[in-house]
Amino acid sequence: MKKRLIKLAEDPRLNLKRVTVGTIIFFVGAGMLLWAEGATHLDPLRQELVALLSLITMGIGASLGLLGYLGLSAFRIYRFLSSDVKKRKPSETKTDDNDDN
Repeated sequence: MKKRLIKLAEDPRLNLKRVTVGTIIFFVGAGMLLWAEGATHLDPLRQELVALLSLITMGIGASLGLLGYLGLSAFRIYRFLSSDVKKRKPSETKTDDNDDN
């Protein structure tokens, strides 16, 4: 699981694309929901089906946007912290008194 999280954080362009596409999909679903509310020419069953489809679309868009956002922020911080721990050696944690000048 750690490897998958680190892999998600490695490509910021892909994560930014996910955020952008997820936001667009979310707002398309929101527009469909607003349209379904005012679509009086449709029978009520069709209105409800369009509303359900729009809620599913909004959920997919929100999930994709969240995945991209987490890839840009939290996973990247996790990767930075885990690589910092791996690279640090015990000899580097000691302070050197000769570097005062």
